[in-house]
Amino acid sequence: MRRLLRLAQEWKVIDRLPRIRLFSGEENREFVLSYQQEELYLHMAPSPLKDIATLMLDTGVRPGEAGALEWKHVHLEPASGAKFGRIRISDGKSKNAKRELTLTVRVTEMLNARKKAAKSAVYVFPADDGGPWLVSSLDHQHTAMRALLGLPAEFVIHSLRHTMLTRLGEAGADAFTIMRIAGHSSVTVSQRYVHPSPESLETAFEKLDAMNTSRRGVKAGVPTISTTAVKKPRVKNAAKSLASNVMGA
Repeated sequence: MRRLLRLAQEWKVIDRLPRIRLFSGEENREFVLSYQQEELYLHMAPSPLKDIATLMLDTGVRPGEAGALEWKHVHLEPASGAKFGRIRISDGKSKNAKRELTLTVRVTEMLNARKKAAKSAVYVFPADDGGPWLVSSLDHQHTAMRALLGLPAEFVIHSLRHTMLTRLGEAGADAFTIMRIAGHSSVTVSQRYVHPSPESLETAFEKLDAMNTSRRGVKAGVPTISTTAVKKPRVKNAAKSLASNVMGA
């Protein structure tokens, strides 16, 4: 059903994709590409699948976002104060889909190479008719490559994006950062990529303690007040005095 709806949108039969909810007990495909599989896949993949896969693996863009990427939204030179270039996703399935993504070194090299040999002044990945490269065409190339390499059927083209987001979580990115990068509509979707380890939890407390210590202006391990110098109030005597005053009134 999702496949049919995507094709209907590409063919301009419908203008937007409806949201489809899974029945209870159904699961999304969770295939994550290993680094060894990634190396072989990118080595063997034809154009433009290789370049689009590289873009998805390093930025987490959706297949449709990659295929429709325009040169006017590609900024290979870093902006003032930035270290890396960026791309802008100007449209998508929700308002959160509009976002800017940082380019890695290998994506920058790939885009530079494509720009030098560009066949279109508009699209980064143009089809033969001059329009954007369609997801259906990308799927055909991917399916053939998956069969050639003997990879499981669970490895769909969307798995490249899922792999990138999973690696983000493993690298320690929090759910809100993943949400911004992925363009998710809710942080709830992004939370499934975050799996804090005992070491990362301990590091979080260590950072909190360092920040608190710095802002309090004291050295770590030194209490701000002496607990031995503070006398406890005589609660019992205070209560008796209050009761006496009330009775007298």
